[in-house]
Amino acid sequence: SAGGSLSFRRSVSTRSVRTRSVVKMSSGGKPYDLLVYGATGATGKKTAQYLLKNAPPELKWGIAGRSLEKLEQVREELKGSVEGGETLDIGIVVGSGETSDEVAKAARVVATTAGPYGEFGEPLVKACVENQADYLDLTGEPNFMQRMIETYGKQAEENNVTILHGCGFDSIPSDLGTLFLVEEAKKEFQCGLSAVTTVVEEARGGLGSGTIASIVRAGGDPDSLDPYGLQKDYPDPEKVTESFPDLFGVQHVPEIDMYGIPFFLSAVNCRVVRRSASIFASERPTQSIKTNGSDAYCSSRFLYKEFLGLKSKTSAYVGSAIVGGLFVGIGLALKSSTLRDMLYNGIINNGWKPKEKMIEEGRSKFILVGKTDEAQPRTLIAEINMLDPGYGETSRLLAEASMMVALKKKELPAHALGGGFYTPATAAWDKALGKVKREGGLDKASEVIRSQWPEHRALVSVSWYGAVASL
Repeated sequence: SAGGSLSFRRSVSTRSVRTRSVVKMSSGGKPYDLLVYGATGATGKKTAQYLLKNAPPELKWGIAGRSLEKLEQVREELKGSVEGGETLDIGIVVGSGETSDEVAKAARVVATTAGPYGEFGEPLVKACVENQADYLDLTGEPNFMQRMIETYGKQAEENNVTILHGCGFDSIPSDLGTLFLVEEAKKEFQCGLSAVTTVVEEARGGLGSGTIASIVRAGGDPDSLDPYGLQKDYPDPEKVTESFPDLFGVQHVPEIDMYGIPFFLSAVNCRVVRRSASIFASERPTQSIKTNGSDAYCSSRFLYKEFLGLKSKTSAYVGSAIVGGLFVGIGLALKSSTLRDMLYNGIINNGWKPKEKMIEEGRSKFILVGKTDEAQPRTLIAEINMLDPGYGETSRLLAEASMMVALKKKELPAHALGGGFYTPATAAWDKALGKVKREGGLDKASEVIRSQWPEHRALVSVSWYGAVASL
């Protein structure tokens, strides 16, 4: 039944098989290397579709969720989407809430798309930590991340479990993009970066009801505005990173002659990047990561800022006023638990998702401007181009990150350091950046970026249509 029992099913069978013995064990002694939890949702289904087309044969993966009936429907859709799909063996595991253990016991790695995570995420995090299953998600809720770190951080370290939040559009481009600039500054100038400003020049695509509900849920929690919220398990985080107001005002970025206004994902992205800086600078033996001989982004305090970019100063001030007003209005409304619950439940019950055409036509563009940690700072610039930020790119990012943890964990920094709550940059920086450098066409792109901004010792234009999504 779908009531939380464990159910492994062979695609060649017409009946449910409930014994684990019929499923050949993965290399880690569990039935699956990887399970996609929440596969009946839009993002989960796209993640499974990506795995279906791109996962290597040796990866044993399956889908998981709360409803056996819905999972069976998704499996049939997946099998029907590829030639010869009728012979595919796509396993199913049912579990949720109190039965999340069934999912964690069945896989070495669990990638979950089932948000809002503040509402549904904790049982699966708990189950993964207790059953030694590595965990990845797409959460953009800093309050949820903070609560999980405080509650399960020590146990994750003891059990050697890697927990990776924010493995989608928020926050892989910001986190890995910043680390990319830091690494290049060390290579080009033999120094770190004192600051990185990310300008999101374009972000168009589709948002679903789950994403919007997560924003509402996070916005109603004052802890989500703590600039150092994700660094509380590190001593004196304000000595390592510097806070910057995330939500209000206009910021001119002269290096690219653009004006930054509030960007709704900066609240989470800024905190994730700050956590990365803290982990790299940490003196704790279990968390010390060396990058090219240096253990910090800069010698003093590292500043990260993120904005939505506009080319006109007038439009920037108008846009800032509108966006700031919306933030204030929504923030005041969310202070009422009754209004917040009504809005939240209305969004969830709506179950809205964007049309496929909107996803296919979606695009996003990030420009990152770094300042070297020198008396006379020099500038490095990187440009990131991606597909639809809401569903298309996010599902690819999660799928690739999950495969990397499932297949190459022993090669990752996080494995050498032991378990714990990492960021995308600190968990896999060398493998991730190596893949980008091999596949991103950096030499050619370097000439493009230097001709566009010739007055700066600019860096590269990385077309991450497959490179960053391939971690």
